[in-house]
Amino acid sequence: MANTHFCSIGGVNMPKAKPTQVIVHRIELQEKERDMLELYVAGKTAKNIVEPVVAGVTAYVAYKTSKHLYDWGEDLFTTVSKNMEKARQMRDEKLTRDSFENPLKNDGFADDGTPTNIFGLPGWGIWPGVL
Repeated sequence: MANTHFCSIGGVNMPKAKPTQVIVHRIELQEKERDMLELYVAGKTAKNIVEPVVAGVTAYVAYKTSKHLYDWGEDLFTTVSKNMEKARQMRDEKLTRDSFENPLKNDGFADDGTPTNIFGLPGWGIWPGVL
């Protein structure tokens, strides 16, 4: 029954005859309708671009207003810039045995002086050799 078509009526599947003809409906637009459709598509495109921008700006203004009114700690952008500066400083520091906390209490260096991760494997990452 691979070629049998079924039509469901009230939950019961009934066999459906194959179509004997195909009817194509074609809708043609005049110049005025084309212009109206073009304006509609342009408007929808602009709306789809502007709405997320307006939502983002509204969220930012609400955040800044709430921060100012209720004095919420550090500003998000200030925090990010401070963390970036701290990361730059840490990158430029010379690493020593005291540069990091080690929960497994190994000294962080192999016998030849190369740094190891918290598991005593080469590199600073969790996987061996990963920085």
